[in-house]
Amino acid sequence: MQLIQAVTKTQQYATRKDIARIFCYKNPSQLLKDFRDYAVEHPNTFLPHKPFIKNKGMDTLYDILAFAYYFENKDLLEAGTRSISFKEELPRLRQVYQSQKGAE
Repeated sequence: MQLIQAVTKTQQYATRKDIARIFCYKNPSQLLKDFRDYAVEHPNTFLPHKPFIKNKGMDTLYDILAFAYYFENKDLLEAGTRSISFKEELPRLRQVYQSQKGAE
């Protein structure tokens, strides 16, 4: 008999509809467009995460933690600050957005 251990893992990517629900945004289209534009212009900001995956014929999938970082720090990031970094914020973002999953 083998013992199997299950490990829970939170969802890493979300669709536009899921992002709207998680962040309580009715229509996040413009915000997601700004996020994609920022991610393309600053490709190293969200390392080691890939900020979004654009699938042909399907919805674009967004990394929840990368988007959360952008959502919380949008003004500072677009102003060009270097006082905050995604790597430093990652443990806090994981804790906050993983605990919200159970609250839904």
